[in-house]
Amino acid sequence: MASSTMRRLAGAGTIAGLSALALIANPAIGSAAITGSATVTANAGAGTITTSITGLNTTKPFVKCEGTVYRADATVLDSTTKVGQSFLVTGPTMGAGQVLTNASGVGTSAVFPDGEYQVRTKCKEEGDVAYQDPIAPVRVTVTSTATGGGGLDFGLDGLLDLLSGFGS
Repeated sequence: MASSTMRRLAGAGTIAGLSALALIANPAIGSAAITGSATVTANAGAGTITTSITGLNTTKPFVKCEGTVYRADATVLDSTTKVGQSFLVTGPTMGAGQVLTNASGVGTSAVFPDGEYQVRTKCKEEGDVAYQDPIAPVRVTVTSTATGGGGLDFGLDGLLDLLSGFGS
């Protein structure tokens, strides 16, 4: 009977040891996820993208959140489909090193060429090896020129035509 008990204890120890090893190999297992919501918009006429995060909650000290822009046709969002540099999402309630409750922030990208893109909002807590994605990727269409509203927008050819009429 003693040897039967010893085998059960040894088996339980092995399972516990493997579970601990799995947590070391993948710290996201067993840790609560970052939660929150985001709005991703293309800024018409500016050629930029803005990500606004609200209701951000962490279970461990916060590191950072950022928006990353990818090609519209990308099926995998990684470094091979990334476009430009990621941009930080910051706010007065998104303090690094703190556990966040209902935090919010905003970040705006650099200027992108006109076109359609996918934007992934991702965040990290202390100890995370990879980013967490509290918000699903969003498709946006970037335009660098404002539509409508009038104004002078006739380009170089139009300017040359206008100036050529003054010398006649």
